[in-house]
Amino acid sequence: MPIVNIDLAWLNRLLGKQFPTETVRESLEQIGCDVEDLADIQYSRCPRCGALVENPIGQEEVRACGICGHESETPFKPAGKKQVLRLDLLADRPDLFDVGGLARALRGTLGIERGLPKYATRPSGHTVKIDKSLQNKDSFRPFIACAVMTLPPIDETSLIAIMKLQENLHWGVGRDRKLASIGVYDLAAISGDIEYRTMDPDKEPFVPLGMPGKKMTGRQILTEHPKGIAYAELLANHKRYPALVDSKGHVLSMPPIINSDETKLKLGTTRVFIDVTGISQAAVTKSLDTLVCSLCEIGGAVETVEISEPGAGNRMTPDLKPRSTAVDLAEAKRWLGLPLDDKSLTESLRKMRFDLQPVAGVKGRFSVSYPPYRTDIRHMVDLLEDVAIGYGYGNIEPRLVRSMTVGTPRPEESLSDRGRQILIGLGFSEIMSLPLTTEEHQYERLRMPAPERYPQVANPKLKAYNVVRTHLLGGLFEALRENRRRPMPQRLFEIDNVVALDDMAETGASEERRLALVEIGRESGYATARSVMDSLLRELGWKPEYTAIEHPTFVPGRAAEFSINGKALGIVGEVHPEVLANFGLTHPVALAELSLQRVF
Repeated sequence: MPIVNIDLAWLNRLLGKQFPTETVRESLEQIGCDVEDLADIQYSRCPRCGALVENPIGQEEVRACGICGHESETPFKPAGKKQVLRLDLLADRPDLFDVGGLARALRGTLGIERGLPKYATRPSGHTVKIDKSLQNKDSFRPFIACAVMTLPPIDETSLIAIMKLQENLHWGVGRDRKLASIGVYDLAAISGDIEYRTMDPDKEPFVPLGMPGKKMTGRQILTEHPKGIAYAELLANHKRYPALVDSKGHVLSMPPIINSDETKLKLGTTRVFIDVTGISQAAVTKSLDTLVCSLCEIGGAVETVEISEPGAGNRMTPDLKPRSTAVDLAEAKRWLGLPLDDKSLTESLRKMRFDLQPVAGVKGRFSVSYPPYRTDIRHMVDLLEDVAIGYGYGNIEPRLVRSMTVGTPRPEESLSDRGRQILIGLGFSEIMSLPLTTEEHQYERLRMPAPERYPQVANPKLKAYNVVRTHLLGGLFEALRENRRRPMPQRLFEIDNVVALDDMAETGASEERRLALVEIGRESGYATARSVMDSLLRELGWKPEYTAIEHPTFVPGRAAEFSINGKALGIVGEVHPEVLANFGLTHPVALAELSLQRVF
């Protein structure tokens, strides 16, 4: 996971007290932050855009700027150093990505503050109007949330912190800007209300961040600007690009790629405008709530922005009112195995910055208020983890389990290991493919008719992952396609579970352990697949019976089904040329798949 550097001196200032480094480290590790080490970070200044650049650990010289893309033959000039704590980002806790969020959490665990932090808002008077063109398929990026903030005058330390938090939220919540992206602007450089609309990729040029004085169209940015090149694929299917424009027609940004250089934050800026746009309403809301709450912790004050959306009326963002859920004392004791009572449960959760009140008429049940930045709270179990942290892992008394047993592998695991060793001995290499795929890769490209019912994912995050695999063949062919330019022959196998719909199962679906192997090369065919399968089955102690079959994935007359003691276990054969063409393969392919589960 990415590493974040936290300014130790700034962290202690926000805590209001100088704590020993080891105390801070232990508290961070208690709340789930993996502390890498304590290090001195050197900073250098970019000669083109003036931005501070962190020197990578172990590297004293910097010659490239990640903001404007400037590269120099000589090292950038040094600009000081700081002592930092290096932390692994905890992906499910974006509220801990920055110094403000960490200070807020530590004030609870260190006993400085208890209970729910509250964030007041007031109207800013600014409005953002959304154009309906953002709903179109060829310019789709419909969701937006905004805020205005008043901050202490921005210095170089806070500027770096804001930029780092912005990029970390892009990674942790926005999935590298795919779901949501953030823009932060100097409000003094914006005129009037803002329109969120689309623009022609070859018109309306503006000066992108990091390239002062150089106007570029949207299409030029995607091919010439470092950020445009890095994220061009996000707009690859767009005929018109998203844009935020002020009342004078000045382009503020082209989400999710780049902001305007004219509206960038400057040293001394105190009023900022923040927008979050994306293709996921949840990711947009989470990003904005987390960002503004963190900036409040370093002295910021939040103002709401009115969002005018066609057909949906007006709404105000952000909404920083506390959310609520419930927790049961009995369930907390059962899940955690701790001697909790009403008092210890309350103290543990208040230590983790929650408030709770007993539910009238229901003994042992509490209504828990949690802050808007805790976007990871979805179920009572999420709260129980915080109960354990607040109680203190060091306060849990270790006990021997009531019965001592020795674990043994499940039968399918033992058989899988034997099959794995045999195939490696036969010259095959193991792969691991994703269990989620598409109808095209699972059925169409293999010439298989899609069944009437098969496992599908409801509301998938990505269209590429909407089907749960029912066989292992698609993953093997994807591996062959990716390695088609490597030396031949290639021999690959995979051992993993597939899913089938099962009305008799508790969940409506059941898993089955399978083994699949493939060989590609000039001499590959039914005979090579059969010889490998014979060797595998013989080493496993099985005597198969083969029966010729017709299968759409295989060449007619070159496929067989094999069984053991009358129980069908799998198929083997030479792959049809049309399947090879569908995956861009030019050599013959031998293929086999068998069910290890059916043996039991």
